[in-house]
Amino acid sequence: MKKVNLTYIVDDDKIFIFVLKKLLVKNESFDQVLDFKNGEEVIKMLSDKNNILPSIILLDINMPVIDGWQFLEQIEKLPNKNKLNIFIMSSSIDKNDIEKSKSFSTVKDFISKPINNDKLNKLIENI
Repeated sequence: MKKVNLTYIVDDDKIFIFVLKKLLVKNESFDQVLDFKNGEEVIKMLSDKNNILPSIILLDINMPVIDGWQFLEQIEKLPNKNKLNIFIMSSSIDKNDIEKSKSFSTVKDFISKPINNDKLNKLIENI
């Protein structure tokens, strides 16, 4: 099984983050997991060339300050964007959201909440 060194969770829902972190620890494929309440903090970290890039970014669409779409628009401008594996995790089942996610080169997949171990294993296979 593949190992995921560093995972970023970008979501403002504290309960979802808590449950997802428990699931990631239980999965044993995920080493270090950091969570962020909005995309702005992550953009700053990814823009700093001294920071280690995450193996995976798990991104929610609906957040304060900077939402998932705005985050993706800014990520597309980064020189290291091709090294990123972003997976949108959303409770949205809107086909427009799913189609829109495909327009971003950094987005590997659109995963509907709730997240379970099978979805995590499939996600790991896509990196």
